[in-house]
Amino acid sequence: MLPFATEFPVQRFDNKAAFASEVFAWLRGMRGSDVLASNSERELDGENVYLVAGSGEELRMRELSGDEGWTAMGFQHDMPDHQGRVWRTEAVLRRGDASTDHDVVRFRTQCLAKRPDAFLESPKKPFLVKALLKEGWGAIDGKIKVRDEPIWLKDNDDGIAVAELILNGKASRWLPVIYISATGREEWLLTRDQIGKLAYDVGGVAHVVLEPSKGFSLRLKNLSNGQNIYNGTLGIAMPHRGFIRRFFLGRQFNEVTELVDSVRASAIRLRGFMPSMGWDWTELQEHALRGQRVALRGSLSERDADQLLDVFTTQLSDLQEENRRLTEQISSQTVTEMADEERSFAADNIFRSVGKEIYPGEIADRIRLAAQIGLSMVESNGIDARTAAVWTRIVERVPRSSALDELLADLERATKDPKRMADELTALLQRHGYRSKSDNRHIRLEAEDGYGGLQNITISKTPSEHRGLKNQRKQIERTLGISKLPENFCE
Repeated sequence: MLPFATEFPVQRFDNKAAFASEVFAWLRGMRGSDVLASNSERELDGENVYLVAGSGEELRMRELSGDEGWTAMGFQHDMPDHQGRVWRTEAVLRRGDASTDHDVVRFRTQCLAKRPDAFLESPKKPFLVKALLKEGWGAIDGKIKVRDEPIWLKDNDDGIAVAELILNGKASRWLPVIYISATGREEWLLTRDQIGKLAYDVGGVAHVVLEPSKGFSLRLKNLSNGQNIYNGTLGIAMPHRGFIRRFFLGRQFNEVTELVDSVRASAIRLRGFMPSMGWDWTELQEHALRGQRVALRGSLSERDADQLLDVFTTQLSDLQEENRRLTEQISSQTVTEMADEERSFAADNIFRSVGKEIYPGEIADRIRLAAQIGLSMVESNGIDARTAAVWTRIVERVPRSSALDELLADLERATKDPKRMADELTALLQRHGYRSKSDNRHIRLEAEDGYGGLQNITISKTPSEHRGLKNQRKQIERTLGISKLPENFCE
């Protein structure tokens, strides 16, 4: 099973006991833990603590000090269960250098087998992370504060500036960003309760950021040349890279809950594979043992020095062996998953290379149309059975985009009132690949760059009758090429 891992900047506390106090509070609140039950505070105060409970539960704590005080402290906690497993949680708090105003904490949790038949599970985020964020430990990660609540962007220039930084991978340094685009003014695919729960679940692992409105999306789209996500789509942006994953309702997921589960799992997994800038427990151990050797150099007899060297060599060898085993385990278990994701990424990249979409899922909808047309001419064109089978699967298995139905509904609403039709249609089409070309007796709209084959549209400012409204809508649907896109397959 893959381990859980994350790290993020935290507030700098002068009191070195603050972190240890949080660890002890976490252990005392853990069901079944008794490793602290029979130990006094004096036994827990020191640079090197090792406690063992009768159940086999173990706690190791170590502090690393330098000339200017402590530089790092951490712990390793092993909790055995009745299924032949050990749940290991490690965390190291490392002091930042003089150029920063924060420290860094790194967490790692693993499920380890104590016997061959043990069933391993993927570990969850330790509650200690949630406790630290609740107590206000989270510091500023780039431009975003680390917390377990959603960040609501303002509908102004400052909000746009933050969104642009997210899109370009410059908003954060430590954590990925889950970006939720709007479907309307303060409307999203997720409810506020779902958004709050997602932010709580990924607190300390990823930031959850929401844009305020569709108008905000349009501004960002114009500024980013259409590279943003919009119309309810969710995306994950990585530091230094920007958006690397997009999540669509309809084409990828049938239910919002499925979409949210996938976003949550992807963010946790991606954070686990990000490069580490903090220390883990093995690095803390290595630095502490090296410091001990340096401090005792010249003050030991040859025999004592040999014994210390043997201890150091044995511990370092054990740590390196554990690291090798875990690395091999991770690699072997993720080969298939990574291959599947690469195929998904490749398909998305092929779609993006065709050009911009006037709505999310447009290219997939047009591929379904092409497959449907091809199936109608299989016999007359001598199409082979394999190609026909693939086309059939595309028509049956690739769902029609929900964004298409939303666009059709928006067009119908925009052509109901003759007094407002021109303004509403113009605003709607500007969100779907058009820009205004002229505005005299009629409004002329032309396609923006990157929308090959999209023809100009003329909107009358004074439609004469109800039939004129309907004709205008039908003409726009034909120009956009969306009137003949097939419905979902029904068995």
